[in-house]
Amino acid sequence: MTERRPTEPLRAEHRDLLPHLLGLEVAADDVFAWDRDEARQALSDIVDFLRGHLVSHAQAEERVLYPAVEQALGAPGATDTMKADHVEIVARIDRLAETAATIDRSWPDAALTRELSHQLIGLSAILQLHFHKEEEVLLPVLDASLDADEAEALFARMSEVAHG
Repeated sequence: MTERRPTEPLRAEHRDLLPHLLGLEVAADDVFAWDRDEARQALSDIVDFLRGHLVSHAQAEERVLYPAVEQALGAPGATDTMKADHVEIVARIDRLAETAATIDRSWPDAALTRELSHQLIGLSAILQLHFHKEEEVLLPVLDASLDADEAEALFARMSEVAHG
């Protein structure tokens, strides 16, 4: 029997989010077959999910998780690259929303569908890489430095920031 890692709640949250990230790749393929209404609705749902769930998740990481990692490492700024990922992710979500807003003016359009497909694939890739870096680099630091009660308190603070 393997011992439960203190960071398992965040790993479980990532597992719950993974189908949504993979869904971006499915949407990237499907976009070519959507009619205007399907495109408008699907992209609205995607942007709403990304802004409503992933951006708040990122904010909680920046306010709670990353400072805990930096403290455990004794290395202020050690998570700056992860914060830079968040900046890029938000910029890509905003760009997807801006591109999606042009659907009513120019659908169907081969260049638009291709651009949307590329944006969806790019978002999926950066999000999956970001999660991988957290799980393989940052969370082991916390697994080694937090006990179960400390981890529980950390994740409760993250939840409060993300959903409070």
